[in-house]
Parts: sequence; structure tokens; C-alpha cells
Amino acid sequence: MLIRHYLSLSVVLVAVAGFVAVVLPGQAFAQTLPSPAPSWQSGQSTWNGSGYESVPAPPPINELPEEWNDNFGLSESVLQQPVVDVPLTDPASAATATDAIEPIPDPGMPIGAAIADGQTLDEPPLQQEIVRWYQVPWRWMTKGWENHAEFGLDGSTGNAETLAIQTGLEMKRKTDAYTLALDFDYRQASAQSQTTEDNARFNLDYDRLLGDSNWTMFTKFGMEYDEFKAFDLRLNLNAGFGYYWIRNDNTNLVTRVGAGASKEIGSPDDSWTPEAVFGLEADHKLSDRQKLKAKIDYFPTFEDFSDFRLVTDVAWESLIDNSENLSLRLSITDRYDSTPQGALKNDFYYSALLLYKF
Repeated sequence: MLIRHYLSLSVVLVAVAGFVAVVLPGQAFAQTLPSPAPSWQSGQSTWNGSGYESVPAPPPINELPEEWNDNFGLSESVLQQPVVDVPLTDPASAATATDAIEPIPDPGMPIGAAIADGQTLDEPPLQQEIVRWYQVPWRWMTKGWENHAEFGLDGSTGNAETLAIQTGLEMKRKTDAYTLALDFDYRQASAQSQTTEDNARFNLDYDRLLGDSNWTMFTKFGMEYDEFKAFDLRLNLNAGFGYYWIRNDNTNLVTRVGAGASKEIGSPDDSWTPEAVFGLEADHKLSDRQKLKAKIDYFPTFEDFSDFRLVTDVAWESLIDNSENLSLRLSITDRYDSTPQGALKNDFYYSALLLYKF
């Protein structure tokens, strides 16, 4: 009886101990954890119209991926290779940055030199002027010429009445390839109302350089009128070769050798006479305001070199005051003819002229 009572008490104690071990810990855990959110707040189910469906729960919003914990979202490769290899405060980096900048072209450098040097220009070069074919004659006649008109006058009255005038025109066009010159002179003098001098001459000279050498090919055309000579008009046409010993902006010296013919219209013998020509021409710029010029042409006939003509011109020019286009010219001219046909062999002229350049 006692044993049965003891067994019954043991069973009761075991049951009480089991109840305490199972029930009390569950209540303590339930008190430490928050109650789960309803399914419609946790994202674990959704209403599809007829019932609830389970869906994955959203990720926690207060947790970061493991790879963000140490590098704040940057990969290790980026941290190991910084954007700037050398600190900006390092003087070496400043020198390197300066060397990488393209140099600014020199404003004084010609466009062609800048392009050849590989430099770029802020502004494109000016467009080349286009000249139409019908503009060429007008441009040739109006550009590149050095021209001047000359005039001189002297006279007297009283016991002797004299009047002498001299006028002329010179035109010259000089380029890198050729030189073209035109010269016209006219003289008239009278004494006691009687004409004592009346003559004119015209010369056309053309020199063409042969390539890059100092050799030239020239042509020469001349006309001479003199009321007191045995002819009405003398013509001469010559051509040949020349050589520039000096040719620059300050000094020119050229010699010429050629051949041609002359004709004296209105003379007893007005046929064409073959002749040679030997010439020397020089000009020198003494200063910015003064110039000296000289020219000699010798025309002997092929049949007899003692039958010849010799023309010599020497002139000095000087600008007047501060004028750029008004000059004073002192000149001497000598014309010699070995066969004057009853007239004097030598005509010598000297003059003081005013020149107006245009």
C-alpha cells in the first residue's frame, strides 16, 4: 500500500516537473520576442481576389550587404589604384601638366611657318584673292607701276626773247620676272619768236629674266623726231641678251649686247640699216631721298663700226622737303651721230626739272 502511494507521488512529481520545463520557458521566450506582424504587413501573403497567396518577405531595410561593411560600397581595386597617381601639391606633377599643354602660336610668326611647325591657329588664314580673266588687263595697267611726269621752263625777255620748255613722262613696271620701262621726252625752244629747237624721243625697253639666273633677254624700240635733222623720224628696233651684275632694291647694274636695225624716214637713204647694240645701265639709291641714274647705248652699223650713234643720259633726283611725290631732277643728255648729213654731230642738253610721281 505504501509502495503504491509512493509510486503515485513520483508520477505526480514527474508530471509537474515536465510541465514546468515545457510551459514556463515558452512563456518567457514569448515575452522577450515581439509578436510577429500580420501577414498583410510582412509581405508574406497577398489577396488575389479569392484567397491569400504567400510571397517572399522583403529584405530587411536596416542591414547592408557584407561587401559594403569595410569599403563603404567601393571595390578594393578602386581603392588600390587612386585616380591621381601623384599628389597635386607635388612640383613634379605641375611641370608634367605644363608640358602636356600645347604651346600658343606666336602672333608674330608667319602663317606658313606656324602651319609648318604643326601649330594650330585661332583664326583661319585669309582667302586668296581670285582674279577673273577679264580683270587681268586692268590690274596689269593700274598696279605695280612707278610713274612720274616732268616739267621744266626757262625764258628771258628784253634785248633777247627766249623761251625753252621741256616735258616728259616715265613709266616703269618692275617685277621678279621682268622690267618694262617707257620714256617720253619733248623739248622746244625759241629766240626772237623763231623756233630754235624742236625734238622729241620715245623709248620702250623690256627686260625678261631667264629663270633664276642673272641673264636677261631684252628688246628695245625707239623713235626720234627732230625738226632740224636731215630726217623726219628715226626708228630703231633691237633685241639681245643682258646680264645683271647687281640687282636689288638699292642698286642695279646691267650690260646688254644685241643686234637690230634702224631706219631714217625722210632722209636721202631711208632703207633699214643693220646695226649692233651695246648698252650699259645703272641706278643707285644714295639715300631714302636721293637717286643717281646713268645709261649709255652704242649703235654701230655692221658694215662700218665707225658709222655709229651714241646716246648718253645721266640724272640725279632728290625729293623736295617732306614731299613723297615731288622731286627735283638735274639731267644731262648727249646724242652723238657720226653721219649727221649736214648737221652738227653732237647735241648736248642739260636741264633742271620738277618731277611729280603718281
